Amino acid sequence: MDFQSSVVDIDEVTKQISVTVPKERVAKEYETSVVSVSRTAKLNGFRPGKVPRHMVERLMGDRIRYDVANRLINESLRGAFEQHKLEVVGEPEVDLKEMEPAKALEFTAKVALYPQPTISNYLNRKVEVVKKSVGDKEVTESLERLREAKAELKPIEERKVAEKGDVVALSVAVQAEGGEFSRPEPFVDELGAGKLPKDVEAQIVGMTVNDSKDITSVASDDHANPEMRGKNLVYKVTLHGLFTKNMPEITDDLVKSLGFGVETVDGLKTKIKEQLSQQAEEDMKNEAQGALLDLLVKENSFKVPQILVDEEIRGIVARYGFAGRDVNPQTIDITPFRAQFEEFALNRIRGAIIIDRVGSTEEVKVEEADRDKMIQRIAEQNGSTVEATRKTLLDKSRIMSFLLEVRRTKILEHLMSKTTVDYVDAAKAEKSEKKSK
Repeated sequence: MDFQSSVVDIDEVTKQISVTVPKERVAKEYETSVVSVSRTAKLNGFRPGKVPRHMVERLMGDRIRYDVANRLINESLRGAFEQHKLEVVGEPEVDLKEMEPAKALEFTAKVALYPQPTISNYLNRKVEVVKKSVGDKEVTESLERLREAKAELKPIEERKVAEKGDVVALSVAVQAEGGEFSRPEPFVDELGAGKLPKDVEAQIVGMTVNDSKDITSVASDDHANPEMRGKNLVYKVTLHGLFTKNMPEITDDLVKSLGFGVETVDGLKTKIKEQLSQQAEEDMKNEAQGALLDLLVKENSFKVPQILVDEEIRGIVARYGFAGRDVNPQTIDITPFRAQFEEFALNRIRGAIIIDRVGSTEEVKVEEADRDKMIQRIAEQNGSTVEATRKTLLDKSRIMSFLLEVRRTKILEHLMSKTTVDYVDAAKAEKSEKKSK
């Protein structure tokens, strides 16, 4: 397509493109569209395709000009992106002054670009990770959780007011600071066991069955969702029932029914310790990767287009159900969540971009074996077969995101192979953290 274009820098990730499409091309495209519309135009008093041209232009000229302008803008912008080697994200902001069939089409478009920063000092770094050890205490706690899972609940008939120690059947919806309530979810809790925050459990004590209450709490500093820490949360709680809990003893007969592939209590303890040790190793690996990425993000600050930040916020809101379940992320209004999640989202995007840039610089290659390794791991995590997992992940709707995850995983492994990880005990880490504050 014939066109002329030039690019002006607005900032490192924003450009303004000026485009001119020659009047000859505009006239040709307009003529083609008029002829095409005339062939199908219907108007009382005329046979289809026999409506006079001047009437077609008078009645449908605005729509024709809009369609022609839209096609020419899209085609010329694609050409300009290729000509100037621009990796554009999101939709361009187009400013078109006019569209006249006998004149050249002139417009400007402001576009956001995917960041291409130069990442420095990413090899041979050192990070600290708290060492996780598995001993008798952790095995005992795991056994208690197994007993909990097998416990029998007996309804309390003689009273309707919740007391500490009761097992309560609840519906719980959570409202993050500035957001909307999530969909109510069923929840079973033993009051005093700490599944819910202590101040929330304390206010459930004294509630009557079928009562509802809004309880305000502040998310703890070790909240499972990092971006929620220190934020105000409102729990909308409805109490549905009260129960006592009968805990079974861990015996060889019970062990055989658990499906762990062992038949004795001692065998179960050994199995649990193996699983906990494997999980501890995986957790330390993930924390080491996170610590390295945090370090690189801190040292390599670069501008990110707002559209990428907004998309990441939508993903966070959808993933954690802050806008309700089964919501299309593209329909979420992120305005109430921006202040809460923007910094977290920005750092996540910077981390992903850093990984990609390092992978290009280091020329990390992804092999079929890397893909198979990831499929095997995901299958084990989900308790599925390798064949079923492969079919799901390589589906055309998921394959691109899956391959990107495989690539980023390999780049991170490459980075970690050049990184020194210092495993420190929890007491030393806590003392160091207090000192830094």
